[in-house]
Amino acid sequence: MRGAYVQWSAAAIGRRVDDKPLIFLDRDGVLNLGRQGYVNTPDELDLLPGAAEGVGALRRAGYLICVVTNQSAISRGKWDHHRLTEIHTTLVNALKSIDSDAEIDLLITCPHKYEDRCRCRKPMPGMLLLGRNLLNQKSPRIVEHISELHEIPDFDVDWWGEKPQRMHPLDAMVGDRRSDMGAGWSQGLRLFRVNQYRGLTDAVERILDESDTGDRFQP
Repeated sequence: MRGAYVQWSAAAIGRRVDDKPLIFLDRDGVLNLGRQGYVNTPDELDLLPGAAEGVGALRRAGYLICVVTNQSAISRGKWDHHRLTEIHTTLVNALKSIDSDAEIDLLITCPHKYEDRCRCRKPMPGMLLLGRNLLNQKSPRIVEHISELHEIPDFDVDWWGEKPQRMHPLDAMVGDRRSDMGAGWSQGLRLFRVNQYRGLTDAVERILDESDTGDRFQP
């Protein structure tokens, strides 16, 4: 199984990363409560308090928002990309029902297990690179139902070298796990690690503070 699943939002039309900061958000533990054994149905998706308001605040500040999530339940055969579409559609609608500005531009999912040694599962940066490339397109294709895997761009990561330079000085990665921080570090992003039970609300004020360079991380 190659590549990652992508779901666009209509909010992405006309919004490119040419002159806007880009923030990558992990999903479980950042926007919604994670569950042991995966979030398997839309009914099991519980937004974390303040998540919608946090996304709305970032959008109002000019950020493009790309969700990047590892979901190995797909490759394990627990459910398929149709269920993924249902869960993500529920997530998008739930956020907007609380804050009308809480729009996500792009959702990217790695369906692989750790053992698959893919290029998209975090801490590999494949989903981040794919997200940036797609958001640079002039005419994004809006996807109602996820149906195809997108190839991951080629990349090299020097885990023993210096942290790379980020494309925009405010680009950032928010996650609750070390793997999220690793993916963000490999692209030079500002890193914000949050508590899995508080999620995005832990980091919004820091992200909006342009002088905050983020958390330290050692690969």
